[in-house]
Amino acid sequence: MTISHHISRWVSLPLLALGAMAFQPALANKETDAELIKQIKSAYADGAYDKFNRLVSELPQKSIFRPYVDIWQFRFFQKGVEKQFPDREVVWNKSEILPLLNKHDNSWPAETLRRDWLEQLARTAQWTDFAEQRQHLRYRPDQGVECADLMYAAEQGQLVRYKLDAVVSFDKRLPKTCRVLLKNLYKLGGVSAQDLDRHVLQMVASNQLTNAVKFVDEFEDTAWGKTISSTALREAIFNPDKYLKSSGQKADTDLYLTGALARKAVEDYERVARQMTENYQGKLSPSSEQWLWAHVGYRAGLVWDRNALTYFKRSKPEVMSQEQQEWKVRSALLLEDWNAVLQASNEMSPNVKEDRAWTYWRGRALAQSGKLVEARQEWVKASSPFSFYGKLAHEELGDSVTAPKRPELLSAAELDWAKKHPGLLRALALYDAGLRTEGFWEFNLQVAQMNDRQLLAAATWAERNQLYDRAIAAADRTEIEHDLGLRYLTPFRENMRAKTREIGVDESWVYGLIRQESRFVTIARSGVGASGLMQVMPATAKYVAKKIGMSDFKPADITEIETNLTLGTSYLKMVFEQHDQSPVLASAGYNAGPSRPALWKRRLGDRKIEGAIFAELIPFDETRGYVKNVMSNTVAYSLLLNNASIPLKQRLGIIYGSK
Repeated sequence: MTISHHISRWVSLPLLALGAMAFQPALANKETDAELIKQIKSAYADGAYDKFNRLVSELPQKSIFRPYVDIWQFRFFQKGVEKQFPDREVVWNKSEILPLLNKHDNSWPAETLRRDWLEQLARTAQWTDFAEQRQHLRYRPDQGVECADLMYAAEQGQLVRYKLDAVVSFDKRLPKTCRVLLKNLYKLGGVSAQDLDRHVLQMVASNQLTNAVKFVDEFEDTAWGKTISSTALREAIFNPDKYLKSSGQKADTDLYLTGALARKAVEDYERVARQMTENYQGKLSPSSEQWLWAHVGYRAGLVWDRNALTYFKRSKPEVMSQEQQEWKVRSALLLEDWNAVLQASNEMSPNVKEDRAWTYWRGRALAQSGKLVEARQEWVKASSPFSFYGKLAHEELGDSVTAPKRPELLSAAELDWAKKHPGLLRALALYDAGLRTEGFWEFNLQVAQMNDRQLLAAATWAERNQLYDRAIAAADRTEIEHDLGLRYLTPFRENMRAKTREIGVDESWVYGLIRQESRFVTIARSGVGASGLMQVMPATAKYVAKKIGMSDFKPADITEIETNLTLGTSYLKMVFEQHDQSPVLASAGYNAGPSRPALWKRRLGDRKIEGAIFAELIPFDETRGYVKNVMSNTVAYSLLLNNASIPLKQRLGIIYGSK
């Protein structure tokens, strides 16, 4: 049953007396409005309805924060309806939501509200309204809206299979709209039982066990769901050892057996590989067996097992997730088997295949086989002066990475435009009020709609307001006119120059690392407690302070610029000296801990590999991206600070294994 949500029954304040006129925000009274919006947000997060309404009544109607307050208020009513009708589809009434969206158009809360409405419209097949509202989204869609788009495409007979495969291969709980998409397409024959099995197995492989069972329960009214006992599945994946000892019993599905083996492969993939050959041959469907071999290959690839590629070859690309496809290429790179690199990269899904990383390695593989014309075509596609693989491709083409031509100076009118931009002012007010998350997304929404000149103006404005991370984000988006000095900001230059000279580390490298670590946000704090410009962990700070004789160090000093730079650069130098004076190994150690690169070197044994392959083989997604970005940033900063740079491939060097 669908409920059309008329909020007038729930409103105690005159929220909807909005009118159709454009909303012109007033600048925040910094001492009152800023404190008030923090309290309002807290009341909203706590579900304190009466307190929320009382605080909202104190905020001026033309406050710069009004989009947030009005839409949070609207969402309060949504929550009330959903609590009253938990098992029914609630759809907001068009006549009530549109005035709110129109009043606060081009604000981040309106953008997210429209996203949620679009998902409601898709789930209830209101395609005319969906098509009308979809064109008003300004920022890239989230996963729920992407699934709504797929539902609309299916309705139009234009469903793209590789986009659907990305949903099937997702290894966590999908948004509601994505789950509805899969159920609807299954009933129509667009998604198979094997596809649904694969989604469950991806979650099992990622230890999302409860979510895997939940997904099965939600499909209990389908033919697929009726063949599966969620109790039996739970027993198989929560206690795989017990299940495998008693798995002689017959079942209508091999999902239990495959799920149990998938769980065991996480801790002992080699044993599972043997069992699949010796004990379970013929007991699994072809699709389940192929998926399991891909999973075993993935687990082997993560620890640089040279048999990983052999495992992958017993699978097929169509059952592999994006992550598994990528690790098949990496497993071929580990062996430097260029024919396998070429084949595996060519077999990737279209959206994965065209990524710069795999385009670059496909070019390398083609060059190894003597197909230099085809190799150059791949490198031309991948070439870019601003990305890791873009730089490597540029160098393979025989070109040096140079600083781009500086754009024309911004005019006074262009700078004034940014200074008076309502969305940018709202973002700044949110930052000043301490609502950094809201400020982050508000700024991103605004710059997503700008051309190059506007982006440069917004970046300049952000830098002048010490929003260094947002200045970089805006400058990074330009397509033709590029300002290297804005993309690669150099705040705190005097401190940085003096400290890097004192410690004896490359200033360009340290800048490249900070750009990746904190984007120059001095109060940045990671989820694991790292703090300041160089994101120094408390225990590391204490250790380094003692090591370098900083006797007056106090933990509270860790975000102070000079202290943080002293501790961070000193620690980086220690890791650099510990790891063969390799910036690749030291960058990896700075991010993942100094013991990790030593472990990876031992896995290489007596081999040596080029630094680019080593970086690509790093098993942690975060650290792999971190090392690539730091090394790429270092080249850019060297160009900026020294007007010259060592080629990236040379900087990456050769990594030697150890025993």
